[in-house]
Amino acid sequence: MKHKIYYYLIFVLSLTACQIDPLPIQDQTTEDLWSHSTYGEGILANAYAGLNTTYPITMDYYTDNAVPSQPGTNLLALGSWNVESSPIGNWGYNYDKIKYLNLYIANGKDLIYSVSDKVRDSTLKSNRLGEAYFLRAWYQADLLKTYAGKPEAGGSEVLGFPIVTTALEQGDNLDLPRNTYEECVAQIAQDCDAAIALLPLRYTGNDPFTGLSNRGRASKLAAMALKARIYLNAASPAYGPSTQALWERAASASAAAIDASGGLTDLAPYNNFNDATSFDNIWIQPTTQGNGLEGTYYPPSLYGNGLCNPSQNLVDIFPAADGYPVDTSTLYDVENPYSNRDERFYRFIFFNGDVYNGTTIKTYIGGADAPGGLNQQGTRTGYYMKKLLSKSVKLDPSNPTNDIKFYVYLGKTELYLNFAEAANEAYGPDGNTFGYSAADVMAKIRMRAGIDSNTATPGYEDQYMLNQANAGTESFREFIQNNRRIELCFEGFRFWDIRRWNEDLNHTIEGVKITQDLVNGDMYNYFNVENHTYQDYMRYAPLPYSQTLIMNNLKQNAGW
Repeated sequence: MKHKIYYYLIFVLSLTACQIDPLPIQDQTTEDLWSHSTYGEGILANAYAGLNTTYPITMDYYTDNAVPSQPGTNLLALGSWNVESSPIGNWGYNYDKIKYLNLYIANGKDLIYSVSDKVRDSTLKSNRLGEAYFLRAWYQADLLKTYAGKPEAGGSEVLGFPIVTTALEQGDNLDLPRNTYEECVAQIAQDCDAAIALLPLRYTGNDPFTGLSNRGRASKLAAMALKARIYLNAASPAYGPSTQALWERAASASAAAIDASGGLTDLAPYNNFNDATSFDNIWIQPTTQGNGLEGTYYPPSLYGNGLCNPSQNLVDIFPAADGYPVDTSTLYDVENPYSNRDERFYRFIFFNGDVYNGTTIKTYIGGADAPGGLNQQGTRTGYYMKKLLSKSVKLDPSNPTNDIKFYVYLGKTELYLNFAEAANEAYGPDGNTFGYSAADVMAKIRMRAGIDSNTATPGYEDQYMLNQANAGTESFREFIQNNRRIELCFEGFRFWDIRRWNEDLNHTIEGVKITQDLVNGDMYNYFNVENHTYQDYMRYAPLPYSQTLIMNNLKQNAGW
């Protein structure tokens, strides 16, 4: 006799149970559902379908990197962040995906993928189970990043999220307390290790199941990179204490991923951010075709809406072409501030006088890209975001073009920066524990930026970096943090980095107004665009207010 099966899985940590609905077949038994991959793998696919597929560019509006083009819309940073309407986090959504993954891990290991080909059957069983462990680690990592914090003002214990590794059923205790931060780190690392043991290093070749077309699936290298990210965050001062052992653990995990990726190598050029075959992109979203990013972020003269305006604060961090900060470089000219900058500036920022696809960007007062030009709003800062956009895309209504698009979930640039930060704290700039040092890795970062100095010492790409390394861990820490800010801008890292480093949350966002003068040279007037207003307790984001109302054991972060 067949029985219609209902899985009473709790929408984790809420009051009501929910059914997996619709079922693959209306009257399937549990045995039917898990008897073949055609049915059971849909549970795993649900977790993949829940992944974010766009860069969290708006997170930079909450930092000193950028502002939205519309004044007054950046409410979180302007003092309107409150516990009842926090836009930060996806508590219920993450737990929903973890629920499905817990189901798959418990039941999916015996799914049949091929009756006739035992090797393929074994390979895909291993791969899919490894993917489930990785994805559970991924969603848990998002919970930890978002909700970790201290529940008592002045307290030392940092809590994470309630760990749930089974599919909860009716009758189970739902009023779960938060686990400690380190317990959550250990759980995520354990899932990463399980994935590492089961997954291929990366996907290559033309096989439809294990080849390059599967790059959107989890891999061993992706699990290693995620583990390195988690360990770096865990060593950070905000979740501290930051101990030598924690920094060593983070450096070791990053080094293991670097070595598995082929060792310390040059980084691929920035190009159009559209090379889906580059293994500098460790884990990516499956590719699409489109021009939506360009439509949203191109300046008005390129037929875009120009919604992201980089700050003068960020622009000032980009060094001169010799690698020195602009306030110390002999190459920098205050009357011509956009000349002789490093290559990242030209690839990441639209600025006045920039020539792009034959069009000159004009942000000077009265220019096409200034307020009141082609767009009434224009740029609030004098700049537009260029990073992540493809130069091959044109939005001319008479002949618009598209390009390959994908979101990089984990990349080698971040991995290198993670290692450099951890290794510098653990061993100093030149500590060679892994066969390369923090300075060696930063040299690869700077080399891609085109930085070169006539006085460069062999083994280093620029003299300024050598000076910072020679000055010791503290100076090199600031150097690494500045380069991390540049390399990862508009990718959603800055908001969390400021918090985990215990840096000041509040900033005055600056911009520039340019008065064009074809005879004497343009005049640059720097001004304040907006002031951010965070309270000290906002270093840690709030847990969802609705959850704390129904769960007595769920401690809220202090201040909220």
